[in-house]
Amino acid sequence: METLWQDIRYAVRMLGKSPAFTLIAVLTLALGIGANTVIFSVVYAVVMKPLPFKQPQELVRIYSEFPGFPGGGLRRFWLSAPEYLDLKRETKDWQSIEGWVNGAANLAGTTQPIRVTESYITGGMLDMLGVSAMLGRNITPKDDLPGAPQTALISYGLWQRAFGGDPGIIGKDTQVDSVKCTIIGVMPRDFQFPPGENDPPEIWVPLQIDPAKPGSRGSHFLSVLGRLKPGVSLAEAHMEMGQLVQHWGESDSDNNHAFSPKNHPVVMYPFQAEVISSVRPAMMLLLGAVAFVLLIACVNVANLLLARAEVRHRETAVRAAMGASLGRLARQFITEGTVLSLLGAACGVVLAYAGLRLIVTTNAGMIPRVSEVVLNGKVLLFTLFTCGITGVIFGLAPLAQVASWNLHDSLKSSSGRSTASVAAQWFRRALVVGEMALALVLLVGSGLLVRGFLKLLEENPGFSPHGLLTMRVILVNASYPDNQSLISFWSRVQEQMSALPGVRSATLLSGLPPARRINANDTQIEGLAQGPNTPIQNVDYWQTVGDNYFETMRIPLIEGRTFEPRDGADAPPVVVINQAMARHFWGNQSPIGRRIRPGSQDPWRTVIGVVADVKNAGLDLPAGTELYFPYRQMDRNFGFGLRGVYFVLRTNGDPQSLAHSAVSVIHGIDPSLPVASVRTMDDVLSAAESQPRFLTLLLSLFSAVAMALAAIGIYGLMAYSVAQRTQELGIRMALGAQPRHVHWLILGNGMGLAAIGIVLGLGAAFALSRTMASMLFGVSPTDALTYAGVSVLLGLVALAACYVPARRAMRVDPLVALRYE
Repeated sequence: METLWQDIRYAVRMLGKSPAFTLIAVLTLALGIGANTVIFSVVYAVVMKPLPFKQPQELVRIYSEFPGFPGGGLRRFWLSAPEYLDLKRETKDWQSIEGWVNGAANLAGTTQPIRVTESYITGGMLDMLGVSAMLGRNITPKDDLPGAPQTALISYGLWQRAFGGDPGIIGKDTQVDSVKCTIIGVMPRDFQFPPGENDPPEIWVPLQIDPAKPGSRGSHFLSVLGRLKPGVSLAEAHMEMGQLVQHWGESDSDNNHAFSPKNHPVVMYPFQAEVISSVRPAMMLLLGAVAFVLLIACVNVANLLLARAEVRHRETAVRAAMGASLGRLARQFITEGTVLSLLGAACGVVLAYAGLRLIVTTNAGMIPRVSEVVLNGKVLLFTLFTCGITGVIFGLAPLAQVASWNLHDSLKSSSGRSTASVAAQWFRRALVVGEMALALVLLVGSGLLVRGFLKLLEENPGFSPHGLLTMRVILVNASYPDNQSLISFWSRVQEQMSALPGVRSATLLSGLPPARRINANDTQIEGLAQGPNTPIQNVDYWQTVGDNYFETMRIPLIEGRTFEPRDGADAPPVVVINQAMARHFWGNQSPIGRRIRPGSQDPWRTVIGVVADVKNAGLDLPAGTELYFPYRQMDRNFGFGLRGVYFVLRTNGDPQSLAHSAVSVIHGIDPSLPVASVRTMDDVLSAAESQPRFLTLLLSLFSAVAMALAAIGIYGLMAYSVAQRTQELGIRMALGAQPRHVHWLILGNGMGLAAIGIVLGLGAAFALSRTMASMLFGVSPTDALTYAGVSVLLGLVALAACYVPARRAMRVDPLVALRYE
């Protein structure tokens, strides 16, 4: 132990004698270790950390699928209530199977109504998760019985925000969608279900499915979660489910709503994997990227230590002559590397803390579970482990050079200067080549993402978003019990908003593009016979729209006409479809005049127009089939999309400046209504691009750091080489070499190393970039333009890094150089 303390004190003393070296090394390591700590913290919380539920490995997400549907089928689809009851009743390998549905609700707060995200859950859900209310009690199966008094659990945040943290809240009544509801509990501060939602629920109420009247088997809306019995594997559960689906499939019907292995199977996946499935590839990519940054930082510090070891060769030789073994020298070098690494790690943790705060505050729903990201013990243990590994690497790098020295020759050197051995020079060059290759791999990855993101920004959403203001309003059953009252309210709002100064037109719609929840509703197509080679009569999206919708959104008309004032309640029922639907069901034939029937109780409707496709499944996905209804024709039998709508205003100037006036129109008609999601359409599109933007920004940042470190590395090598070769260069110039020849000699040496690194990096990037294919939009993982551009960029950076040492070399005075020794 005493020897260890001696080594530590000596290491600290030696680092203190070289403050410039120590500062550069510590800052380099701080960047590498800090970046790794930040990303590992996020990856651990999002991907690795178990869900905060009892025995989370037993929780399994259950889906239905329709493989035969267009576009690769409906995968990971919801279940209908009858299907859920079938699974709950017939399966034997499960402790429990529960369901939920997310929605939105108008909540009567202490001062004014607010709009909250709501989750309807079955009675056994919370007990299955193993969580309990912080205040009060859980929702139980008794609360979930049809006709039971309405109860609700609220989140900790909602309790504070809407009810001022009232400790007497339990047992009090509130209004949820104008229905009296008793608050029976407050959930813990960190509770979130379902986890990973961009807009997590803040209130939970019983779903109350009536087993006697569960609804249609074709109405798929229910998310389902199950807990396996102890000792039952997922494979065994799959086997049991497969047997049940096979049995149910014997009664498969033409509409494909009975479970069957071919047309409508049941699929299951571990719950945690499903929560993070959308971001796991991106998280792994970032973790690999920061590992590259750390490797490059380590290479730079190893190069610094090698150069320092060459400067200290005489001191090391004296210690070896006095009996210090190679092992003893190794321990000293490793101690110095570890002390340096610890200093870098300490600074890196400070940078990581600031970086994590920035990520958490700017996340805006881009990464699930990001609220759980902290610098906890496991993260700090990872940092300590990283620190220890880098310290050992630093120590072993100079040791390889020391082992190759000739002790006798080193002691004869009186000046303390020595040219590094050929092996040491090649080793340092190899390190620089390696960091150039690593930097190029990162630059290719970020270049591909940047190219893909720019293409995403250029993607046409199918409408003109500039100058549009949007807002969300939902009417409740108690105040607006029928379609006529709904239509009357929307008409008044639409009329008054259109009359606002600065508003060119106002309209409404049931689903806001560019990313909506798919409807996948059965829709009869007249004259289309059902058969194995004909399209399934189902439409991806149903959209109810207001007056002047297509004009307000500036959606181009392709054929026929759009809705007009004459298409009122007493006029023949009509619809407008998008191009995707026209191609899917009628191919190259005109659909104008054809008839469709959306609901079993709805009359046949005539197609009067075809409009351009509007992005509805996301900006990065093709538009699905879409059917538009005029809201004035949504009669008593068929009122799809009338209860909750988005208003859209096209303005003459800044849309946000009219937000207050537009909200005032709604409150002037019904003061009890909360207005939610008041945003410009540009903000809506920006939010749809947020996750790829965030990933691109982070990877580009790490790539910039890697490129800077690589430039520093090659600059350091060439500057050191010039310093070591001063006498040689003086002799060359004394014998007649021109300064430009010396300039090109040094520049050529540096650029040769850079070229080798770029070539090796291109090979590695070509192999690794294929793993990014799912994250790229409109760009191939082997995009030649990106590879070429990144190679040229890194080559120019290397050229700039080599230029300064090369200029210094050509200014060497031969007389001074020859007298130097």
